[in-house]
Amino acid sequence: MEPNDFVEKLLEESSLDAIELASDVERILAEQVVYLRDLVRTFQQGSVLGTHEVIRQLYSRLEDKDEQIESLREEIGFLRGQLATSTG
Repeated sequence: MEPNDFVEKLLEESSLDAIELASDVERILAEQVVYLRDLVRTFQQGSVLGTHEVIRQLYSRLEDKDEQIESLREEIGFLRGQLATSTG
């Protein structure tokens, strides 16, 4: 059965009230689809922003670790110098 034949047969066998009800249901479902798409888009944007915040925090922690490494290198250099003068 062709889609147009199906629609024609459905319209012939259906009352006006049934057609109006189906139209209302279709409209409500379409509105829900639009709402859900907007909701998904909002969650995706929030997820992206959250990801950017996590990345920013990781870079901040990385900078802190780099500073700690540099501080430890300086301390190791100082201690090696102290050790060299005390044993030398």
